[in-house]
Amino acid sequence: MTNKINGMEYEGLEILTNEKVYDPAEDSILCAEVISGELEKLGGSVRVLDMGCGSGILGLYAASKPNVSAVVFADKDDNAIELCRRNIETNRDMLYAQCDVVKSDLFSDVTGKFDLILFNSPYLPEGKGDKLANAWYGGESGVEVAIKFVKQAPGFMEEGGEIVLAVSSVGNVDMLVDEVIGAGLYVASERRSSMDFEDIIVMVISRQDYIGS
Repeated sequence: MTNKINGMEYEGLEILTNEKVYDPAEDSILCAEVISGELEKLGGSVRVLDMGCGSGILGLYAASKPNVSAVVFADKDDNAIELCRRNIETNRDMLYAQCDVVKSDLFSDVTGKFDLILFNSPYLPEGKGDKLANAWYGGESGVEVAIKFVKQAPGFMEEGGEIVLAVSSVGNVDMLVDEVIGAGLYVASERRSSMDFEDIIVMVISRQDYIGS
């Protein structure tokens, strides 16, 4: 039995979805809006990593911009990998960047360095037993997955590179920010969007050693 395929459209991209992979939602759109501004600042020949790519919407949005030369899509879930590859092929005519897909638990099988790393992280402190728990269960405090990510990320960032990271106000954001600083990074800016029971927070994170460079 094959997965049921549905879809949506965003900024001219056709994003196929299915019931085994997290559907793009308000948090994805907020991330894309922040990504647009960061890509404008970074200039040309930008290399992007879409961590926990799911359907691939964020990496595809980046790959559709002419100043992006390469996008690596990474996810640990086989269903997400399959769907992401399908979405790349579906939108091939819209993409400027070379696109590669890798199965990886965070950075375990990622190589190289990137100008922009995207992560719409699992950020809720509940839902562990749900069939899509990998998509939103971030640990008991809602930020454990994000903390593991920020501890590993500096080794994969180019000088002047940035991270776009989405989390929720229902998680322990203060604990996450402490770990960001401990990893030699800092929160350069953030955008928030209020939903029924939470704020979605999209952070732009930079390297401390690049301040003023």
